[in-house]
Amino acid sequence: MNTLWIFTLGYDYIFMEIDTSLLIAQAINFLLILWLFKWLIGDKLTVAIKERRDELAKAADASKIYDETMAKAEADKKAMIDEAVAHKNNVVQQAELAAQNKSDKILADAQATAWRIQDEAKQQAGKLEKDLEDNFVTWVKKTAYSVVKKLFNTDVSLQEKYLEELAKEFRK
Repeated sequence: MNTLWIFTLGYDYIFMEIDTSLLIAQAINFLLILWLFKWLIGDKLTVAIKERRDELAKAADASKIYDETMAKAEADKKAMIDEAVAHKNNVVQQAELAAQNKSDKILADAQATAWRIQDEAKQQAGKLEKDLEDNFVTWVKKTAYSVVKKLFNTDVSLQEKYLEELAKEFRK
């Protein structure tokens, strides 16, 4: 019944007596409590711990999935922005081209109008020049006739001869 155990603490030796029947009873008691714990709470606790570990694993996976989703969203965002910028540049380029075409059309219309006005002015100037040339002799004759009439108011044949000579001079 008595067993001696020796413990060393520094230089002192301690002797203890242990009751083996009490030790066996405590071991049986411990195993009984352990079995009751496993039967009443242990399985549930094991399942809860397993579920918690699974949830933590899922959370880690969710974090990984979140990171992947965010990276994909950032890439999609960049692609959308790049696409929008390209579309904007295309629209600006088309607007500039349309403005240039409109400007060219306006300039072409203005050029055509200028040429038409210039042609009309040349035609009118030509008509006026022709009228002046056609009427020049008549007006010179009338003017000269009134001057000659005042100078030579008595001799009509002399007046006619002088006017004919003057007309010949101007036709040259």
